[in-house]
Amino acid sequence: MELFLFWLLRASVLMALFYGLYKFFLAHTTFHNVNRFSLICMLLVISVLPLFRFNFILGKKREPLTGAFSTDLSSIPVTEFVVTQPRVEIPWTHILIMLFAIGFLFTFIRYLIGLSQIAVIIRNSEKKMLPDQTVLWVTDKNISPFSWMKYMILSRGELSADNQAVIRHERAHIHFRHSVDMIFFDLFTCIFWFNPFSWLLRREIQSVHEYQADEKVLSEGIDSKQYQLLLIRKSVGEYKFALANNFRQRDLHKRIDMMKKDKTNRRLKWNYAMVLPVLFLAMTALSAPKLNAKAETTENFPGDVGKVTLRAGGGKHPLYIVDEKIVSEAEMQKINAAEIESVSVLKNNSAIGMYGNKGKEGVILITTKKSNRDALSTGTGTMDSLRGDVKDLIRRTQENSAQNLVRILENPPLIIVDGEKMPKDFELKSILPDEIQSMSVLKDKSAIEMYGDEGKNGVIIITKKIPDQNP
Repeated sequence: MELFLFWLLRASVLMALFYGLYKFFLAHTTFHNVNRFSLICMLLVISVLPLFRFNFILGKKREPLTGAFSTDLSSIPVTEFVVTQPRVEIPWTHILIMLFAIGFLFTFIRYLIGLSQIAVIIRNSEKKMLPDQTVLWVTDKNISPFSWMKYMILSRGELSADNQAVIRHERAHIHFRHSVDMIFFDLFTCIFWFNPFSWLLRREIQSVHEYQADEKVLSEGIDSKQYQLLLIRKSVGEYKFALANNFRQRDLHKRIDMMKKDKTNRRLKWNYAMVLPVLFLAMTALSAPKLNAKAETTENFPGDVGKVTLRAGGGKHPLYIVDEKIVSEAEMQKINAAEIESVSVLKNNSAIGMYGNKGKEGVILITTKKSNRDALSTGTGTMDSLRGDVKDLIRRTQENSAQNLVRILENPPLIIVDGEKMPKDFELKSILPDEIQSMSVLKDKSAIEMYGDEGKNGVIIITKKIPDQNP
């Protein structure tokens, strides 16, 4: 689902780039055939290019690892460690997918209704053959002349008026197969219903279709002035179908201006070369690292890997998670490098977004090939959050200060000091930080298995220093 959303995002960016390029450099020219081809190519590039990632700029050749693997975390900017109860995450991905699906279904159903209306008109129309072998479907409805695929539909009033210009115009649409273009652009707007540039591109292809049909009509000897007056007369009073190629069109003044316009200098076809730098820019943007809230997993390299060393500069303490369980740095260092499947690093907003304030100093995710251990957090003078009914568990460490504050509100966990269970009203602040040799945290299943019901809110195990170890 996330990949689909990223495809929509990248395609939307490309759409804006290409629309701006077309409108600024190409839309005002009289190269109608080339413009039509350009718009169709843009549609294909917008749809296909975001599916690929290009590493010709940022990519680096990866070499097999045969020595030690090291990750420097010194760039993680943090000053304190705050652990809170896990937050209720809002499923934004599912919400966005749901909104997209609703919009798509609404737009697609409207499209199908439009097609069905055209089909009903054709089915209820009378088929006629003109002397020049042109096939018409004549309807009694007061509608604007239009064509769809091989069908040319006129009202009975239009037929009696013997409007050769109208018939030639719609025959030009059929000749150029403009309806095929409209099918692709209509489906494109159904998918990108939320993006105004998709509707603008659809409007541009409709304009090009009308320019092509007008040009062909005038090339067959129809008087330009009379044809323009006919367009003006037909611009009001009749119903038209948005999905079909209509004789009259919203931007009538643009069509008339285009008919009056001199042919564009052929040298201006070099403007189409502007597509190349825009395409290069798009490929460069797509070569950037993938935006993803999840961790980017390192690749596995062949060869014998030595030990794994993870360094966090500046005295910072990232959150270590092994097989989805929080562990201390000491436990992490005990892991055999041969057992590691992958190592990932989350920083800044990515870490906080996935793990809340627990990931403020960064998160190191380690996945082992086999996971048989329960969650256990241990370490010297460190502490991790407790799940269950623990409402607030905070440890603050001030720089250049040995004072620590541990605060637990509501349903306190079981506290064990030097192997003895403490009463429920026991206060952790009664133990000075300098008296603590080590502090460990058991959570969830591990705590309940070892201490039964008493450990349902978590267990804090404290080992105090022996007197001669106190400074």
